[in-house]
Amino acid sequence: MQILIVEDSNTSRMYLKEILKVITQKLDTRSIDCAVCGEEALEKFESRWLEGKPYELIFMDIILPGMDGLQTLEKIRAIEQEKQIPEEKKVKAIMTTALDDSTKASRAFFQCEALSYITKPITADKIQAELGKFGMI
Repeated sequence: MQILIVEDSNTSRMYLKEILKVITQKLDTRSIDCAVCGEEALEKFESRWLEGKPYELIFMDIILPGMDGLQTLEKIRAIEQEKQIPEEKKVKAIMTTALDDSTKASRAFFQCEALSYITKPITADKIQAELGKFGMI
């Protein structure tokens, strides 16, 4: 599984990466990449498609410097639409945030087609439950 973590906090980024390494240990996780902003996430997303190794899962923080996580995911969905990527091949996105904001949650699900929305603090149990709910582990 190819995973991208988009998180501006170094501590949160490394913590999430370690949790995912443990949880996905039994899976064929070939890489877990990180980006600190939406612009970097878009670059990595497009680069992986060009390499023929697209991400299968993105953990995206909503609050990011520059382009926020929702704007970034909307652009990713536009790229997938432009490339005519079938629904089952689209990257699965889990939004992460310190905000408990129903407006942002609605936008994440309906406009950005997010798979899930996890509020911080993030724990291994929360991630495992979400990935299990969607048959990813």
